[in-house]
Amino acid sequence: MDSLDHSSPPTTILCPRRRSHRLSPFVSDLKEFSSSITFSCYVCHRKIKHLTDFFWCHKCTLAYHKKCVEPEIKVPYHPKHPLQLLFRSPKSTLHVGGSHYNKCHCCGENTHEGFYYSCSICDFDLLPGCAISLNILSINYPKRHDHTLTYFPRINSLTCDVCALSDDKCFIYVCYQCDFVVHKTCIYLPTTIRISRHDHRLSFTLIPHPNKNWSCGVCRQRVDKNYGRYSCVKDCDYVVHSKCATRKDLWDGRELEGEPETKYEDIKAFKDIGDGVIEHFSHPNHNMRLDKKESDKVADGKRCQACILPIYEGNIYNCMRCDFILHETCAHLPRKKLHPLHAHPLTLQTAQKPEGQFECVACGNLCCGFVHTGYVRCALASDPFTHELHPHPLFLTFEEGIPRTCSICGKQKRHLNCIECSFIFCFRCATLPYKVKYKHDEHYLTLSYEEDTGGHNWCDICERETYPQVGVYTCNSFCSITVHIECLLGADPFMNHNQMIYIYRQRKRVRIFIIPNDGLTRELCMGCRQHCPYRIAFAVRINMHRRLLCSIDCIYSVFDSLRDMHSEYAYDICFTEAMA
Repeated sequence: MDSLDHSSPPTTILCPRRRSHRLSPFVSDLKEFSSSITFSCYVCHRKIKHLTDFFWCHKCTLAYHKKCVEPEIKVPYHPKHPLQLLFRSPKSTLHVGGSHYNKCHCCGENTHEGFYYSCSICDFDLLPGCAISLNILSINYPKRHDHTLTYFPRINSLTCDVCALSDDKCFIYVCYQCDFVVHKTCIYLPTTIRISRHDHRLSFTLIPHPNKNWSCGVCRQRVDKNYGRYSCVKDCDYVVHSKCATRKDLWDGRELEGEPETKYEDIKAFKDIGDGVIEHFSHPNHNMRLDKKESDKVADGKRCQACILPIYEGNIYNCMRCDFILHETCAHLPRKKLHPLHAHPLTLQTAQKPEGQFECVACGNLCCGFVHTGYVRCALASDPFTHELHPHPLFLTFEEGIPRTCSICGKQKRHLNCIECSFIFCFRCATLPYKVKYKHDEHYLTLSYEEDTGGHNWCDICERETYPQVGVYTCNSFCSITVHIECLLGADPFMNHNQMIYIYRQRKRVRIFIIPNDGLTRELCMGCRQHCPYRIAFAVRINMHRRLLCSIDCIYSVFDSLRDMHSEYAYDICFTEAMA
């Protein structure tokens, strides 16, 4: 028997999406329909099995189940009041009742777009697919609990034995024999999974452990040993909250129970020729030789083609036929890598084409060079993460949608944070080189940060005041040299000269050439109207004139302000001049 009690249908059926439209019942002689055509209901998104069992809106060209267009329904899991069918458009901020949107009490998905059923008195919402589901008053699922679980109809903030959370916006099921309480969304949590924050599989357990004090390997908060959790199947003492382990950004959604464990294969990025000679995948058909670098002198301004940082100390691989160069550590990066920010393995690639550059999903930088779906230095971030700038380990405890401000740059980006103090380190700042060279100092300059500082310091490059509380480079060998990070590294430190990039503005693709900015005089930037101070500049032709811009931000600013975009052929002329 259907668990849904449908009220008597009104004489006139209105389209629930557009109340000004009327719905027509299916008429068998409509020529536009064929028995081979299948429809899905626009409310519940399920297929319509019988063409005689739906309504049709001719103006919206949408199909609806008859039972899905009734303005009110009664459901056994909310017996006190009927539920009203409401529609929320993607652009709206409030639903018809005027309150903020909630999540479906059955499945936990947000009711932020499309149709849903609602009781405004109880603040109770259901998605259509859940509202018309049958046989949910009791659930038998031995993997979670040995006895039948019964729906608990009263809205209550009982603590779930599986996730250890109280949530009155979720269906609750109980076992009266065992005093077992569980959210409906937690009943079917997987038994064995693998997440991006740990090298081994994790197994779910409900067994209390009286002699252990754990902290969650994801959020670093305490794990209550009396509730459900995921723990490592190996010998390591790694434990994660149920909800943390099943986050979409950490878990790939696969249940691994019964599946053989596949060993992660570490694929090298190069072929070893012998005697320190390799052929790297990023530079095919040219062999590269290992050179042991004994001094820290910058190698004629050369930069590693993987991380785009200058060549200082450490061994390097030089191409035996051209000027292609790699740090030894960059050349040895694996082709595939598991990363704590993503649920799937990442593959090492050169900068994606045709754009010629990529935007790192972690730090937000536009970069040339190598990419693991992000800047190669961000791809090497681990959890925990150690940095010379901070005495404590840093962790990836952030959650999507919860902004935190970086202690260095003051911007809200993906970050690492210290659980012992309030230090926040965004990926953009965390991947800055700790030691750099400045042409007017024989020593290394190191990245410095002081939360409480007195006195005044001045940048030796731009001669403006520096603020150590937002990060500077300084010499620790009594040279008293202090420079802004941007003045020394540039506004776009991971972009390389003599490369072509593309940007997209106003539905046009614009080609831009990156040129070295090493002339005796510095040209004016068309964007900020200042002399370009950085090591690279961006050349483009606008109105048949060659123009220079000093940063990506200036490029976006200029092209966003232009009303008329010129042909791609005009930009090609600029490239010829820039390369000449």
